[in-house]
Amino acid sequence: MSGKTLQFKDHQNIIKNRIYSALELSKKLKKETIVSHTFRIDAIDILPMLTHPADRHLTRVYLEKPSNGFSMAGMGSTIKIDFNGDIQKFNDEISDIKKRIVYEKGQDYPLPSFLGGHAFNPEMVADETWRNFPRGRFVLPECLATQNDDGAWLTISTLVNQNDNLPMLISRFVNLCIHYENRMPVTLPPISSLAVDKFKDVPDNDSYSDTINKILERLKPGKVEKVVLSRSHHVKISENFSVISGMQVLRNAYPKCMSFFFSFPNEGIFFGSTPESLIRLKNKSIETEALAGTISRGKNMEEDRLLAEKLRYSHKECEEHRFVLEQILRKLKPITNQLDFSDYPEILKLKNVQHLKTPIFGKLESKQHILNIVKQLHPTPAVAGTPTSDAMSIIQKLETHDRGWYSGPLGWADVNGDGEFFVGLRSALVSDNTAHVYAGGGIVAESIAEREWDETKLKIQPIITALSGGQI
Repeated sequence: MSGKTLQFKDHQNIIKNRIYSALELSKKLKKETIVSHTFRIDAIDILPMLTHPADRHLTRVYLEKPSNGFSMAGMGSTIKIDFNGDIQKFNDEISDIKKRIVYEKGQDYPLPSFLGGHAFNPEMVADETWRNFPRGRFVLPECLATQNDDGAWLTISTLVNQNDNLPMLISRFVNLCIHYENRMPVTLPPISSLAVDKFKDVPDNDSYSDTINKILERLKPGKVEKVVLSRSHHVKISENFSVISGMQVLRNAYPKCMSFFFSFPNEGIFFGSTPESLIRLKNKSIETEALAGTISRGKNMEEDRLLAEKLRYSHKECEEHRFVLEQILRKLKPITNQLDFSDYPEILKLKNVQHLKTPIFGKLESKQHILNIVKQLHPTPAVAGTPTSDAMSIIQKLETHDRGWYSGPLGWADVNGDGEFFVGLRSALVSDNTAHVYAGGGIVAESIAEREWDETKLKIQPIITALSGGQI
């Protein structure tokens, strides 16, 4: 891409004044400040931004939902916040950073944003698989590309120290803008095909069935009604694995899902394509959904229709869906003055499965940071069970592995507290030439162990396909 879009003759005075303000603020606070500048670029596919060989040593983050025309790509980390479950401490850090960041206000541009997430249970001690991966992390990228229906932008952010030299700061910042805009490749590399073999399941089929039967013994109407049990599937992959290739497969096959990856050098890559939104917040308006109840796709249109009808009228699947819907509504009602949802779920058709889905729309009573709502909603009954505390207790006793970021909340939050989070399903951690793939299912009174295993195989398949370059 050429540098025509940036037109620094128009931007240079703005950048100079903003950096001057950040420098003065740093002197006043006696702390580092952050300066951010957002500018339009041509509407392009922003995934290729992350393919440059020189960026392999950088933190790289990507989010995309093709059906919404939304994507985000982040490179580098001007600010990195790690945490182990203390959400309040994390929120305090975010509030402090907001006081130290200088950016353009009042424009209809994407704001500086943090991207990240945390483990399903961030307070749990990581097991061997997740030992090198952060329990929770959010980054303010040095370069953030954002694309939506309104256009495409780059947001460049850098630190400013009270002892910095103003002309040097300006020169460095302008060069950063040019550096990131002019190196964006136009095309993606071809999808790579890798061998995927030497797998093992943890737990294996028999152990998984035994655990389901133990859960069924603990279920009691009106007390513990649902527990979500997960498992892991470990496969050896080539050291040439490309997460960019995996993203191409997933976004092409699952345009209605949020495809994502978080690549932290020397720590691992967490990637996937999730059908489940946790919360979207903009100007006090919220969007979320209840997503629970699963069946396979048919081999032809008629079989597909019949399977959808079976799902729609399955007492077991509808009960599982109802538990999720009721608990989400119960958690949202105290903080909203309006909630709208359909009386009957719709069918969400993905490439290899169908789900029951009920969209929920609402209005907050007062302004809140999206992370406060994430804290209220996570974990939902779709990934834990109902009631949550009892289900979590059973999960901690019976699951034999650490879920890590699988089924945890992932997403982005801008400096105003708006943003979008989703649930890290259909996902895998890649480290040491091994992909650790995760899937789970809700266990209710009518669950049958053998069918639950088959359902998790369906949920694992998208990641195996992505790992192999779409060859399976």
